[in-house]
Amino acid sequence: MKKITIITIIVILCSALSAGNFSWFSQNDSRWNSERLGSSRSSIGNSGCVLSCLAMLLNTEASNTRMTPDRLNDWLRRNGGFAGNNMRWQIPGEIDGSGFGLELVSQSARRNDWDYLSGELSKGNKVIVKVAGRRSHWVLVVEQRGPANVASSYIVNDPGMTTYQERTLAYFGGFKAARSYSGNWLDEDAFNMDSEIVVQDVSSDELFLYELGDLQRPTDVYVTLSNRLSVPVTGFFMLALFNSDGTYLETIDHEYATVDASGSLDLIYQMPDVSRLKEDDLRIVYSKYFSDMPSIYDTFQPVNQRVLNNTQNVSEASESSLN
Repeated sequence: MKKITIITIIVILCSALSAGNFSWFSQNDSRWNSERLGSSRSSIGNSGCVLSCLAMLLNTEASNTRMTPDRLNDWLRRNGGFAGNNMRWQIPGEIDGSGFGLELVSQSARRNDWDYLSGELSKGNKVIVKVAGRRSHWVLVVEQRGPANVASSYIVNDPGMTTYQERTLAYFGGFKAARSYSGNWLDEDAFNMDSEIVVQDVSSDELFLYELGDLQRPTDVYVTLSNRLSVPVTGFFMLALFNSDGTYLETIDHEYATVDASGSLDLIYQMPDVSRLKEDDLRIVYSKYFSDMPSIYDTFQPVNQRVLNNTQNVSEASESSLN
């Protein structure tokens, strides 16, 4: 049987939309912007920057279920998470149990405390900061790219935007206060594909029957996933087709599975028609919930580490089978 090999690694689906391959939410999203923030008279759209930053953290935390600002708002309202429209910062960490998953680990009230910020990021934590130049606005710092004492080195997810744009703390002129959270982040470092995605074509003595009848050629797809986190990751691992521009086309098959902490898992998928690989790419997409059209907010997809020419491989498999 002929084998067609594609090697990939997993990162976040919204990598083009989210800094540092980390979930991003807008407080202005029409799905929740008009919802009341906690028990206050204000709305998420007007005052939900902290809530939205915390939803980004929880959404990308492996130990938590699917999370969005409206869901978090409901949970906090029922569990004493607000004092008026002000956040009680430690409460969101209790959503998955104290000492497990997301946790508030430290804070700073010093303006432009770069040593604190870079130190927390170096530990793998993410930091929510109150930015300068605004009366009261908070953003999530997800990554440092450059010297510690330069505002432009810090990449932020700003919930105040309607559509995502990459920003740094230089956009705001620095920060005035900070809260640091630890977690097991489902970012680009969480998964890798240590082994190959192997597409196994039909045998040579069967191939001519499919070609004679102009029939679709079914195939099995073998995948090995590796989890770098110290906690297990459970969810839907979907086999999906993307075009050459990286646009999602459709979900071919899916498996609900758990990859053990610091472990690996072999999966087998069924693909109805291998000939589609002449034009499209196969990729594995991970989500905490299943959807035929994966969401950019809480879905991870593979980016090609090294991809063999799909069209050439499928063609070569056909030619070899006919010889």
